Amino acid sequence: MDFDKYINMTLEGQVLAGNIPSILGEDGIKTYLILFQNNMELRPTGGFIGSYGLATFDSGRLSDLTINDVYSADGQLNGHVEPPAPIKDYLGEANWWLRDSNWDPDFPTSAQRAEWFLNKEVGKNVDGVAAIDLSPIKDILSETGPVYLSDFDLTITGDNLYEKVEAEVQNNSFPGTHQKPVS
Repeated sequence: MDFDKYINMTLEGQVLAGNIPSILGEDGIKTYLILFQNNMELRPTGGFIGSYGLATFDSGRLSDLTINDVYSADGQLNGHVEPPAPIKDYLGEANWWLRDSNWDPDFPTSAQRAEWFLNKEVGKNVDGVAAIDLSPIKDILSETGPVYLSDFDLTITGDNLYEKVEAEVQNNSFPGTHQKPVS
């Protein structure tokens, strides 16, 4: 057992717990950008940003949560943002977008860049940024067992999560967007 890991998690949890009232909007409305990263398509902070969410907290409760396709935001960017050379050379992209804003392995740097892109693309300012990939969701499902998603008529398990999410992404892209790449 890795005791150092659990000690670090406990210490980080204590810091987080002390800040929860402020994070949850005790002193005013707070909105956070949540980057949903596909860790099956590697990027420096953990995966390709395929979707993003905006979570708003007011007086300790979640007052709004919206999830959006990153391509719908990227399609609203006016002008050209010159990408770093590796994005041009290896990904073949002539422009830089929110979907690749996490190009720096230093998360605070990538988070600031994602905030900048969000503001330029959809005119929204946020109070912070978080990122999540499918690994913790897979771990949770492995412990809790299957979950039935009635809106999609799907049963998701820790074993089929990646496959089902990828199938939904590919089957439900909409006109005017780029179809998301298969990992």
